[in-house]
Amino acid sequence: MDSADVRQDLLFCRGCGKHYRGRRRRCPDDGAELEWVRPFAGEEGTRVDDRYVLERRIGIGGMGTVWRARDELTGRKVALKLLNERYAAHAASAQRFLREARLMRKVNHPGVVSLHRFGPTGDGALLIDMEYIDGETVRERVLRVGGGVDMEIGLRVLDGLLAALAACHDAGLVHLDVKPENVMLHTAVHEGTVKLVDFGIAQPIGPIEHGEDFVVLGTPAFMSPEQVRGVPVDARTDLYLVGCVAFELLTGEPPFRGDKPFELCQAQVLTAPPTLAERMPGKKLPDGLDRWVAALLEKNPDNRPRSARVAREALRQIRLRHREASLPRAHSPRPASISRLMHADPARIQIANSQGAVRALRALVEVRQIGDGGTLYGPKALEEMAKHLLAGAVAELRDCGATVLGPEGAFLDIRMACDDDERGAIHHLLDMLGKMHADVGRIPEPRLEVRAAVLADSPDAPGFLQSRPQHELAALLHIGPDTHVRVDEHVARWAGRRPIVRLASFREAGISGLTTLYATTLQQAV
Repeated sequence: MDSADVRQDLLFCRGCGKHYRGRRRRCPDDGAELEWVRPFAGEEGTRVDDRYVLERRIGIGGMGTVWRARDELTGRKVALKLLNERYAAHAASAQRFLREARLMRKVNHPGVVSLHRFGPTGDGALLIDMEYIDGETVRERVLRVGGGVDMEIGLRVLDGLLAALAACHDAGLVHLDVKPENVMLHTAVHEGTVKLVDFGIAQPIGPIEHGEDFVVLGTPAFMSPEQVRGVPVDARTDLYLVGCVAFELLTGEPPFRGDKPFELCQAQVLTAPPTLAERMPGKKLPDGLDRWVAALLEKNPDNRPRSARVAREALRQIRLRHREASLPRAHSPRPASISRLMHADPARIQIANSQGAVRALRALVEVRQIGDGGTLYGPKALEEMAKHLLAGAVAELRDCGATVLGPEGAFLDIRMACDDDERGAIHHLLDMLGKMHADVGRIPEPRLEVRAAVLADSPDAPGFLQSRPQHELAALLHIGPDTHVRVDEHVARWAGRRPIVRLASFREAGISGLTTLYATTLQQAV
């Protein structure tokens, strides 16, 4: 849409701070005279809303410009998004701009850019105050290195991107604009840490939404067949875009190349994508990676993974095999903590080794109230809170094939088969328990924590799959004050890089010798 075509129909009341559409003269609430919202271009050093000082322009989009700014009220750096000058007084564009902020507010995940505040300035101009990411986009990284990134970093980026999208999909949103410019690499923290930004065309799952001002579908090189055809979209739409991003991330170019948007859109619908091997001749790829990307780029959404969590779990298996294949033969794949366990009780470890790999895991989980704060919550209240707070973690476990019984009262019972990947399954289950602990800790009242026991089990054991949770409360007791997960010896052997603490040894009835108990924290391994 050209600037001349943009209708100026947005008015602002300085008295009540509200916007109005149309050509009315006075505010219906306080009778104050309305004025047109004035265009604001912004420049370095400009003070906005009597609190932000613009420092550097860091991005320009179709509707908004993003600045790095200093918030003098809080003393922090922020990313400040301002509605572009030509759309400043256009009511439909303003509505779309604020809708982006409202959608962002629904998602709370470390892989998604955080929203601080949004709304009009004292002059009626619209802004969105967001977390400032100290890093670079995937596009900038690819251009800087002159091609695809290191394979290990690339796989880590894709894992983080899928985790962020899973949170968006849990909130009922489809991002629809997953592209290298909108995937930030947060270089101030761990290499490969991802932040998903720009919810400008995000929408709820369902039919494609078209604004009355202009149609925004996406970027042709990073659009799904559904977006091109204008049919309903869902989580699998974003997975197609992840496949496109994977190509540029790992090879330096998207799967389809061209200068004309129409030709790119046509290729997204009709042309079979190349393989990674074709774009990376002579380079050994991780086993299964090419098939994984090809599944994301299936034209028919029904042929793609059914969720971001399913795709992420498949990627986790690829990463695990890739890391193990990359280790020198002389290097043991066992975690460093194994030496502590062997020092604690080498005889028991030797017995455990002789018993073979763990075939399945069982986690007994309790959501506990910490203190009463004047109000003691009963089992049914804790059950309702657990259902709400742990819904995302439970959905991810079920996507990965686990059976989750409950919550019933304050308890859950999780059963997960290892599928010949004992270490990976244990690592993943402990990560999920860590997520549960973080999730229940987000609410201020009541104060809750997760305590659990993770045990090696067998799917052949009687009662492995029950219709009701089987609670062994004794398994959740006698845990140190700074730990929340107790693990048995089989699990302790493969607990990743988490610190392992030996709790106690005791003699079980009917079993010769001592049983040694260990504990680990709920902090996720880096």
